[in-house]
Amino acid sequence: MTQPDLSLPGTPGPKLQHAWDNLADPARQPFHEHLFGGTSADWLSRWLQLAGTPVSASSIRTYRRSLQEGV
Repeated sequence: MTQPDLSLPGTPGPKLQHAWDNLADPARQPFHEHLFGGTSADWLSRWLQLAGTPVSASSIRTYRRSLQEGV
């Protein structure tokens, strides 16, 4: 079975990229699902803060919008 591509597409901001790079592999799959699913940016921001890599909800929303604009 092949592993899904768990990279961040587009150009994530530096804090979001840093948070992604510092997540342990087992945490990347659920974060990826939440980031590209319907989970609120506020919830994700809080989750990252608890993981020790704070990223603002507005940074997450900006990243999501940049991906939508690229479509």
